[in-house]
Parts: sequence; C-alpha cells; structure tokens
Amino acid sequence: MSDMWKNWEGQVADHKYQLLRFLGSTDHSAAFLAEFHDPEPRQAAIKFVSADISGKEQQLEAWKDAAQLSHPNLLRIYGSGSCKIDDMDLLYVATEYAEENLAQVLPHRALTTEETSEMLNAVVNVLLFLHGKGLVHGHIKPSNVLASTDHLKLSSDTIVSAGEVREMRRERSAYDAPELPTVPCTAAADIWSLGVTLVEACTQQPAVLPYNERAEPIVPSTMPEKFLEIARETLRRDPNARWSTAKIAEHLNPPPLAVKAAAAAAGTNAPAPVASAGASTAPAAVAPAPIQAPPAISPLDVPLSKERALPLNKLPHAPAGRHEPALPPLRTDSAKGQTVELPNYVLPLFACALGVIALIVLFFVLHPRTRPEVSASASISNSRATAVTPSNAAKAPPSPAPVAKVPVRQATPANVPQKPSASTAPAQLTASAATDANAATAPPTHTGDATRKLRSDADHGEALDQVTPQASPKALATIHGTVRVVVKVQVDPAGNVSDATLDNPGPSHYFADLALKAARQWVFTPPDADGHSVASQWLIEFGFTNEGAKASASQLEP
Repeated sequence: MSDMWKNWEGQVADHKYQLLRFLGSTDHSAAFLAEFHDPEPRQAAIKFVSADISGKEQQLEAWKDAAQLSHPNLLRIYGSGSCKIDDMDLLYVATEYAEENLAQVLPHRALTTEETSEMLNAVVNVLLFLHGKGLVHGHIKPSNVLASTDHLKLSSDTIVSAGEVREMRRERSAYDAPELPTVPCTAAADIWSLGVTLVEACTQQPAVLPYNERAEPIVPSTMPEKFLEIARETLRRDPNARWSTAKIAEHLNPPPLAVKAAAAAAGTNAPAPVASAGASTAPAAVAPAPIQAPPAISPLDVPLSKERALPLNKLPHAPAGRHEPALPPLRTDSAKGQTVELPNYVLPLFACALGVIALIVLFFVLHPRTRPEVSASASISNSRATAVTPSNAAKAPPSPAPVAKVPVRQATPANVPQKPSASTAPAQLTASAATDANAATAPPTHTGDATRKLRSDADHGEALDQVTPQASPKALATIHGTVRVVVKVQVDPAGNVSDATLDNPGPSHYFADLALKAARQWVFTPPDADGHSVASQWLIEFGFTNEGAKASASQLEP
C-alpha cells in the first residue's frame, strides 16, 4: 500500500496542494508534505482518508470547526475538503507542517526532566483551552506531540465536541482510555491518554495495564518525583477519579504564597472538589481565585510609643537664623594652634599646570619622532614592485598566497562561477596583481567558510561555496552523538546544483530537510573534459552535533 501512496508524489490535490514527499501511512490514512500558495509558497502536512466512511459530513464539519481555533500550542489547520486522486475518492485536511514529533525521539532516549516539564505544560495548556470550550482532543499520543519552529504543538485534526459518539476507525492502543469506545468522547479520556504519554516520555515505555480489570495501571516508581503523582492520578480506571486538567496545571505550577494567603483571607482557600469528566470542561473550574487587595490602614490604628516624650524646655537650643554647617579648616598648625588658609588663586594655578603637562605628553604621543631608517612601508612597496618570474621564483622561498573568502552567493547571473582561462598560468601572475588582491576589502565569510581556489586537477571539480545548515539550539540539544545525513546533488556545467535528493536521510526528518535545503545552495567548480566544463555528481555528507553542523563533499561523476 505504501508503494501506491509514494506514487502520488508530484500530483496536485484539490487543485491547490502539490504533494512533495510521502511522510507515512497507517491502515486508514496517509500523510504527505505538500506546498501551496497563500499567496506566498507555504508548506503543509496533508492527511488523506478514504471518503467511503460513515459520518463523512460529520468529519468535514469537525475539521472546519477546528480550523477556527487559535492557540500557540495547537497546529493550525489551513484547509480541508474532498478530492480525487487516481480515481480514488478521498477526504483531506491540511495542517501546519512540523519537522519532528515525540515518537521519533523516544526510541533513542527518554526526555529530561526539563523537556518533560515543557512538553507537559504545552499539552495541558491546549487541553485547558479545548476543555473550556466543550471540546476534546480525542487522540493524545507521542506522534501527535510535534515540534514546529522551536515550539511544541499538539495535532488538531482529531478534535471533536465533548459527548460526541465517534466510530473508532483504528485498532485500540494503550493511549485509549479503558471506557472507550463504548462511551462518548470525554475530557477524562484525554487525561488518560496524557498519563500514558507522560509515562512513556520519562521511561520510553507506556504504562502497563494489568489483565485484572479492577487493578490500576502500573506506573514505574523510577519516574521523576515531580511527575510520579500526576501519572498515578491520571491513570485511574474510574474516569471520575482522574485529575482534571486544572488540577494537573496547579500541580505543575503551584500558585505563589501571596495568592494563597489572599485566598485564605477571603475565605476561598477551601479545596475545590475534583470535577468529574463532564465537569472538567467548564471554564469556571479553572478560573483562579481573585487576589484581594490589602485593607487600608488608618493612622488611628497605629499604637503610640510607650517611651515618654521629653519636654520642650529640655531640648538643646539652636542659634537663631539660618543654620549652615561650617567647613573644616584646610590645615591646622598644631604647634601654634592656628588655622592656615590657602589663597584662592592656588587651586586654579595648580589645575592649569596639570593641563599644560597633559598637552605636552599628548603631543609627543601623537607625533612620534621619525627615524632615519627606511620605513617598512617603503621596503614593502619595493618588494611588491619586483615581478615574480620562473627564474627568481625558484631562488626565493615560497610565500603563502592570499586567500580570499567566498562571499554569500546571491541568485544573480553575476555570481555564476567563471572557469579560469586555460592560458592563465600561476607563474605569470605579477606582484602588482597580488598587491591589488591584498588591498581589496575581503567579502563576508559564508556559513560554510569556503575558500575560492584555482583548480590543480583539470578532471576534478571542487566545492566552491559550501552552505551549512542552521539548526535551532533546541533541536541540537536533543542530539546524543552525531546525526548524519547524506545528500546526492546533480551539478550543471556552470557549477550550480540542478537537483538534490536524500541518499541517506538519517533518523530525523527535521535535520534531513535542513540538509536538503542547504545542499541546493552549494556551488562547485565544474570539472573539465576536452577543455570544456561538464556536469558532475556529488555526495554531500552533513554531520549534526550539539555544537552545530559540519559538511564535506566527494565527487562521484565524472
């Protein structure tokens, strides 16, 4: 079946979405990376399901309602509808494209405490938003917790109204609450799915559900203490005994002590009863208690001091008139007991003397005496005036040639790499040309830090302009070791990449897409064949680590 889906790459769905790459499929759906214009080109993840399902109109209406929702941790829905591909009637929903999901990370490692807290807060915020509007997500699991532009987001194509009965078109999994599908969708079912996902994020394994229908799920005690109680209280077989989203949010982020004290003063510090599955959808259940302003204090309420006041006639008398503190004497002659005062003109004269000394020192610093020896600039000019010829080049020791950094390539005809003339030889370069190269201002260094060099082998090209992928710091922090991606590129005779495909995509779609985009921007010095530039084929290997990305290229053909 996956071969049939992959054959759809390149086709256009609903006259709008061009299918770029097959992402994956289940027993009832398939997903593609697509591109559409809105009006600028934009990428989207488009999901197809068969139109031969019960409740077709109900599903389209649910997608249409979900497209009206707006939350920073919820994937945006661009559009939905019906279409036909290869004579197959389909329903589709196009959502914001996410580079990676939690299910791709957990097989390699568990989340850290900080990452788990970030993931849990993002999902709980979405559930608070949905449950407050009388909606439920319906399918929380690691593959539906996605990373998009450094933000964790929850999928939005499964959102339905609370209490709605839906046919389950897939096999049951550990993420489905025990009461499903015999009861309508409830907020308590979302809480169960969240608990299973939390256990798997910390241990790489979902919670174990015992065969005994009365026993509670087994939650590993090795989980971090911060999340252990949440996991136990969300994985209750009885839906009414599970924590609500508001209770989870309060446990994750306890209110400050000042808020608790204000609530206690107002008589509102009594714990709210744990809401049932239906009651957890009410917005009033999650509203924080209002902070009471402190009562105003009257001056009459301040107790007087118990110390007796002194009578007015006992206080020391001050001389009449304006009181100004007397300045201390500048110098006292201890032998005679008299104060010696300096004249008023002493300090100005002393300041003028210091100014004159400073000007003299500054003059000698800025105007050093010239020495009779020949200056270094003159000797350099004389050395540059001598032409480099094959005869004197053999006598003189070789000097390193200046290396000009390659500027960032712009998409203009002027930046197409030019092949050096066959008549030009390194021995015919004069010192004046080298001087001009040294005097020119060096262009900014490209990300790949490539250098422009002359080819020494006429049958072999070189990587001229290397572009290194720029991954987000959060994505790089998830790497343990090195993530390797290999891209095969076709290079035209002008040295530009005409086509790029993934030869080895590696374990991450996110890093594979970054490598593919960077490879398309490389520029090569084309190889020669019979005195003419020819097309070539290259392999570019990208290595992503915690510190960033590195790249190397090897020529395959010719």
